Amino acid sequence: LFFVVSFLIANVFLAYLIGSDRLILYIQDGPLAHFSTFISLLIFTGVFYFVFAWFREQVCIIACPYGRLQGVLLDNKSIVVAYDHKRGEKEKGRGKFRKNEDRAASGKGDCIDCFQCVNVCPTGIDIRNGTQLECVNCTACIDACNDIMEAVDLPKGLIRYASEENIEKKTKFRFTARLRGYSAVLLILTGIFTGMLFLRSDIEANILRLPGQLYEHKEGNIISNVYTYKLLNKTSQEFENVHFELVSHKGNIEPVKGEIKVPARGLAEGTLFIEISGSALKDEKDELEIEVYSRNVLIETTSTSFMGPRSFN
Repeated sequence: LFFVVSFLIANVFLAYLIGSDRLILYIQDGPLAHFSTFISLLIFTGVFYFVFAWFREQVCIIACPYGRLQGVLLDNKSIVVAYDHKRGEKEKGRGKFRKNEDRAASGKGDCIDCFQCVNVCPTGIDIRNGTQLECVNCTACIDACNDIMEAVDLPKGLIRYASEENIEKKTKFRFTARLRGYSAVLLILTGIFTGMLFLRSDIEANILRLPGQLYEHKEGNIISNVYTYKLLNKTSQEFENVHFELVSHKGNIEPVKGEIKVPARGLAEGTLFIEISGSALKDEKDELEIEVYSRNVLIETTSTSFMGPRSFN
């Protein structure tokens, strides 16, 4: 099972590096057609299998930075997996469970010292000693402790999500102003991220005037500027018959090369000329709006500047 999971994760990792479409193509071609990639896949599978089969808790203790980040970000109001030492220890501390014993009268805490929370911890820590760097918040100790509390007829929640302040003051969880602020920030960031996903264009177009080049005055009062364009394809499909249309002014756009293709997940770049009648220009530097089409389908809108003769009117 570990090997199967490791192999699947290695494939996901490879798809992240080379793209899912290419990975499916590699699978269809067979391992011998892409032998070097197949060897890399086996190496990553072996690494993940080594982690799952033997190096599991050592990764959390030695390699994972989560605990170190957690250690500097927590304070006494942070909600973490915590042991209620006020309830678990009381006046006389922990004690083994004895049938028919009145633990409240004896002054012993609800912790019966069964060590189940320690036994199930993947990093081998004792949560009763407080929050530690090795804790990965897997909550296995919560489940184990609740099972024991239920078995000995004591209230569950000896280990639970709580803050140090909640435990010390014996207060319940409250949705504080800080939590409301964090929630609002998270909601705003989620909204921005979702909006960016929906507004993300398939093609990113950049059209810039060629550095160091002035405008050219042609017959019929036509002003010409030379530009370089870059079209970045963010999708896995190829765009063919790409052309530009000038929408803010009446004029022509003439690419140096004929048909423009933008390969999947690729870049197309080249040179083009924009020609506009001098009478249509309002100033020596006008802003142009340009639409990019593929097979008469609008795929992007961009803008650039156009240089012309200075007017003294």
